[in-house]
Parts: sequence; structure tokens; C-alpha cells
Amino acid sequence: MSETKPTLSLRYFLNLEESQDGFALATFGKKQFTRFITPAVSLGIMIWGFYLGFEGVGRYYVALGAVFLLLQLFMRYWFLPMMFKRQFVKYQFGKSEQGLDLYQDYADLYANGRKATVNYTDVQNFASGKLTYMLELKNKTVIIVPKRAINDSADKTIFENTFNKK
Repeated sequence: MSETKPTLSLRYFLNLEESQDGFALATFGKKQFTRFITPAVSLGIMIWGFYLGFEGVGRYYVALGAVFLLLQLFMRYWFLPMMFKRQFVKYQFGKSEQGLDLYQDYADLYANGRKATVNYTDVQNFASGKLTYMLELKNKTVIIVPKRAINDSADKTIFENTFNKK
């Protein structure tokens, strides 16, 4: 490890919107279609209920599917964002500087005054959201990097090519 200068060095503070975008990438699925699997199952239960007939047992399937769908909407669009915002404010995540230095074979992570070294082979998932990039390590640690921290298009290419597994 004779390298002393990183290929790319990033320092940033996460804001609430970026944290929520990274959280959504980590929890609701890395692929867009996975976000719609459970609502599709709920709609399927409702359709099955209509198929069986609303006068008989089908009305229970329709009600069950509607309850599942409403619970999913409630959790996804109100409860989880509200809880996330509460935790973000309570623990003041946006006030701690974070960083990432990329070298040839490894990366150094900086958070809360601590440094950790991560090999690129330890990165299990890499996803790009609207505002952020999300890195998930094999030990289930999630790293959220805001896109605004990477100003140059050449640096963006370096960052994406480092973590995109072909």
C-alpha cells in the first residue's frame, strides 16, 4: 500500500432529503420494480375477491386486500418517513461530517471522527437514487453518499465505475 494520495476524496454532510433517499434505496429495494411487489399482491387479493363474487366469501378477500394495501401506504408514505425524520433530528445525523477516500484497492470511510478501511470486494450492493448513491457492505453496513458531493463528471465516472459490478 504505497499509495498516499487518494484517487478521489469526498467530504460531506448529509441533509434530511438525502438521508431519506438513501434510506429508501436501502429498505424498499434496490430495483424499482421491487417496490411494487407487495402492493401488487394486495391488489391481486382484491381482484381474486371480486372474481369469487362480492356477495359470498369474495367480500372478505376484497376487505383483506384493501386493509393490506392501506397499511402498506400508511407505513411507506407516512409512518416510516415520520420516524426517520424524528431519528435524524434526535441524533443530529446531519451535523457530523462524513467522508470517503478512494484508493486503487480499498476505500477509507470517515464518520464521527473515526476511520474505517473497506476493500472493494466487501461491497455487496451499489445503487443510485435521485439524490444519493448507496453502498451496502457484506456486513450489512450502509453508506450513503450524496451526489452533490461529486462535482466533476470525471470524478462521478470514477466513483460509479469503482462500485458498479459488471
